[in-house]
Amino acid sequence: MKQLFAVILVVIIAASGSAASPEKNPAQAIRNFYSWYVAEIVSGNRPLQKQRDLMRKFVTERLLTSIDKMPKGPGALDGDYFLNAQEIDPDWGKNIAVGNNYIGKTMSRLSVILSGRKLGDREFDVRVVFQEGAWKIDEIKFTD
Repeated sequence: MKQLFAVILVVIIAASGSAASPEKNPAQAIRNFYSWYVAEIVSGNRPLQKQRDLMRKFVTERLLTSIDKMPKGPGALDGDYFLNAQEIDPDWGKNIAVGNNYIGKTMSRLSVILSGRKLGDREFDVRVVFQEGAWKIDEIKFTD
């Protein structure tokens, strides 16, 4: 009887853990993206150019195409689109605060603060959409 109870308890815990998976939780999807993305940039990788397939797990194709078409350089996109910065604070990938502005079934808006000791905080709003079974970043608006 105790073994049966233990098995049932394990199944319940496993099922409840899967409900909090990134594809079902827009805030966690954003945390997972920025944790991964900042670590990649700090390591010298360029995920936007070199890891497109991985980027597609976190970002809509519409946004990737839009970024590709943006003019680059002074007066245009002059830095990292996802961080709105030319320099990267390694702490941004570790200190990620996400607030829920609006949570819907297929679209959500969230406020994000990446806190850093070296370069300070980055504050912005993110729109995510539920596509292909996952929450994906579709728009970012920085507050200057």
